[in-house]
Amino acid sequence: MKTGRGVALAVVVLLGIGTVIFHQEVSEFIHSMRPYSAEATLSFGKGLDPSGRFVVNPTTTFSLGENIAWVLQFKKNAGVKELIVVLYEVTTDGREILLDRNKMTVEPTDTGLYNFATTQAFWGLSPKEMSADHHTYRIKYLKKQVIAQGDFTIMMATRRDQPLSESPPNPP
Repeated sequence: MKTGRGVALAVVVLLGIGTVIFHQEVSEFIHSMRPYSAEATLSFGKGLDPSGRFVVNPTTTFSLGENIAWVLQFKKNAGVKELIVVLYEVTTDGREILLDRNKMTVEPTDTGLYNFATTQAFWGLSPKEMSADHHTYRIKYLKKQVIAQGDFTIMMATRRDQPLSESPPNPP
């Protein structure tokens, strides 16, 4: 009987020590499992309107060589001085491969953020072993948790989409 109590006491002590040592890791894991609160919306398109507040030609599918624009629109305002932006490649089985993570300074009163880049900038970040004909990316904006996220796909241009090149020179 004393042995059983001793084992139970040892297990409780070890669990308590483990919780103290790994508190942050356990907390972050549990926190990451919660669905994100959509404090903002993320829209993708082929350009920005003159105000920079909205995308034009909204889409989530782009061809390699096009420009991509995205707008993060807060439901109220940013409410913080810093956001974390995380870029992932999404595999065909849904796994996220981390490509980039950055902190960005914002004004707490900002109601939206806009971005503009070429599709080649994203394509070049993809691991070389990933599919060569298309890549799907996920952008997440975080405060303490994800406040908005969105996915988009970049397709390699098909042969008929590419301009005709000059005729090859005649062999000598």
